Amino acid sequence: MRTATFPFTVGVVLFGSLMAASSAIWIRFLPGVSPIVIGFIRVAGATVVLLPWFLRELGRQRPPWRAFRYSVLAGLALALHFATWIASLSYTTVALSVLFVATHPMFVIALSFGVLRMPVPRNQIIGAGVALMGVLYIQWQNLGPGLPGNGLKDQAFGNLLALGGGFFAAIYLLFSQEARKSLGTILHVEVTYGTAAVVLLLTALVLGQTPLPTGGEPWLYLVLLILVPTIGGHTLFNWGIRHLGATLVSLIGLLEPVESTLLALLFLGEGLPLHTLLGGIIILGGLTLALWQPLRNRGALRIPSDSP
Repeated sequence: MRTATFPFTVGVVLFGSLMAASSAIWIRFLPGVSPIVIGFIRVAGATVVLLPWFLRELGRQRPPWRAFRYSVLAGLALALHFATWIASLSYTTVALSVLFVATHPMFVIALSFGVLRMPVPRNQIIGAGVALMGVLYIQWQNLGPGLPGNGLKDQAFGNLLALGGGFFAAIYLLFSQEARKSLGTILHVEVTYGTAAVVLLLTALVLGQTPLPTGGEPWLYLVLLILVPTIGGHTLFNWGIRHLGATLVSLIGLLEPVESTLLALLFLGEGLPLHTLLGGIIILGGLTLALWQPLRNRGALRIPSDSP
């Protein structure tokens, strides 16, 4: 066991959030690739890259196979998160989709308290509410006309899919929290990504989609999706879950819309709207409320030697 400060651990997860937010940049360069295929290649590529480290850790620790049951369930939830949220973009606006999928901290809190009977500190509940107000403000300002040719019924269906994406994101985080109690990060994420890859591959085949894009141009951005937001972002999330819990990691993930806008400014030259800046300040205020108590106490975290 080694000791790391709470601010350091939060900083690592914040960096993971920034890496995860970059996915919007790379996907912008893949207009001709199916969203389900994009999700499959992300997690399948991460599974292949991490396989040597997984085999090494498996030889060192030799956990019983039943220890991976929560990792398999987390992978199933991750695949459902990708499938429902990405599919929602075909029916509703990006602004509404992001708004509804950003409900995942509320689902994490509700399931932790109501189903798992886990205590949730009051400051985290208040902080989640404030942070979601920031997301709501940003997306309210972004609202525009629906997709051409889509009626209100189709848009409502898309919103429901995005809400399902938020729910499955919460399930993914909570199952990961359970898995990380007994598994190291690499052991957990390899099984999680592998399970998600199988589910998304089967989905693509059922829908009659080619699982691998033709031509070399898309692969540059697909490789960046594998290395940066998946291996970098999601893996750091899973590392942080063991030390911060699913609620705080989910809350930190609310910064992704703001971070995506900042990255778009840097890489794509897109402007930074004032309402995004103001909403980001509100989100940061909510995160500060949620993190204030441990930051004030400057408590140390006991981090196992196998992490990350």
